[in-house]
Amino acid sequence: MTAKQSADEFERYVLDQGEQPGGTPVVLLDDAAVAAGADPSLLIPGIMDPLPELLRQPEPFTYEAYVLQSVLGEFLLESVGAGWSHAELEAIPRVALNFHDVSPEHLEVADRRLTKLARLRDLLADGGNGELHPRVVVLLFDGYRDAAEMVVPICERLGLQVVILPIALEVEDDRAGTLSDDELTRLARRHALGFHTLTHRAADQVTPTTVTAEVTDVVHRLTGLAGRTPRVGAWCGGARFDDRLLGNRRLRELGVTDLISNWSWETIQDVAGRDGVSHVVGECADHNGLRALPDDS
Repeated sequence: MTAKQSADEFERYVLDQGEQPGGTPVVLLDDAAVAAGADPSLLIPGIMDPLPELLRQPEPFTYEAYVLQSVLGEFLLESVGAGWSHAELEAIPRVALNFHDVSPEHLEVADRRLTKLARLRDLLADGGNGELHPRVVVLLFDGYRDAAEMVVPICERLGLQVVILPIALEVEDDRAGTLSDDELTRLARRHALGFHTLTHRAADQVTPTTVTAEVTDVVHRLTGLAGRTPRVGAWCGGARFDDRLLGNRRLRELGVTDLISNWSWETIQDVAGRDGVSHVVGECADHNGLRALPDDS
């Protein structure tokens, strides 16, 4: 399989997940888990049925690793930790329940799964660090109005933390469209807003010509709406931070301190070598966040 074929398969998998009712739960690695080797197989509980060989010990930050982290998230959410040992639960870095748009007919299942997430949060005793580093969190990607109107009230009733990562353009489509500035301002009184570009771009698609519109102006706009700089962001495709990319460097300059990828919620750090030049934080990734694989075609 070529790198492009693997990346395309990964993208299809993530898109298919987005169509599932009730959101997509994923176990996300934190800074400590990444520093310890980013091995999600260490999080597999003893009660889980044997997994396919490819998922038993996948390479970090690969398609297989993401699938495993999704499987773990689904199993943890649906079981609400039943059968997991105290040590196994303590080892879970973060759990995110991801939503894009939400259809009205899926409201009941979304409510049920969010209720389970709240029970899981109580079981894990959260252990996070306030708004910036919650251990259990709901992520609303792209800023669709239907997701906010249905999911946010449930989260507020259950006391779940929400991060809204809107595309900055207001988009009208066959769904409910995206949230307006006024709506985002109201939501920002209780929930965090996160960076997600102007027109849904990957980090490696940001150029010197587009960086102001796609990054700088978006961060300034969100700062104006919320009254504070967005502390967290995510790129289309879910890539990790790569210091060689202009968009990432601009985010750091603007005060965004954390980046959510397909696999992790990591602190953005300025890593410099002895030559004083900043280098990559983490693995080199393509725009889908998938490490390049050898072309064996």
